[in-house]
Amino acid sequence: MPTDREPNGQYDWRERMQRLEDSIAANWEDHARLDRNIEGLRASMVQQKENVDKLVGALRELIDRIPPQNLG
Repeated sequence: MPTDREPNGQYDWRERMQRLEDSIAANWEDHARLDRNIEGLRASMVQQKENVDKLVGALRELIDRIPPQNLG
């Protein structure tokens, strides 16, 4: 049952609009927080990819140094 009715039975649109604005503000804050977290994750993944690329390069160099007769 609506709690935003005035004594004359009309809806209090100001109260309703305030609740909507509060809800939008809270959702906007959540959205901004998620965006910041996604940016942090993206930066972390870029760094992780660079580290993996370096590791793969080092492994290739190490394998290239193994004499061919020892690979068989």
